[in-house]
Amino acid sequence: MKQSVYIFGGISITLFFLFQLSKYCLYFFDNSFSGYLLFLAAITFITIGFYFSRIIPFHGKSKSQKIRKDSRLSRQEYKILCLMNEGLSNYEIAENLFIAESTVKKHVSNILNKLKAKRRTEALKIGRELEII
Repeated sequence: MKQSVYIFGGISITLFFLFQLSKYCLYFFDNSFSGYLLFLAAITFITIGFYFSRIIPFHGKSKSQKIRKDSRLSRQEYKILCLMNEGLSNYEIAENLFIAESTVKKHVSNILNKLKAKRRTEALKIGRELEII
């Protein structure tokens, strides 16, 4: 979260600087320079976006690949499995994810089927063995 605030703050400051620079360019240079400045800004932001998309690790990227390979859990099922690992009840999981308790029960049932477990504790044990939680 903190990292996102810094990134968007930096982008906002850069945009402000470029707008101020373009205003001064209108006073001191002809209008064609403003077009070059716009082109430079576009290239700069494309480069920054590409750089950050490669550098900033997105949460769960490597785990989601393991999830698909080992257990075939959906993202929502994975979230529920992680919350089950924290010891939350179906009601607490539903409150946490803003979904109905019956939906949580259905996801738990799917998790048990996909992991070939009979109980929640067995599903958690299998999840730990597969190293997805």
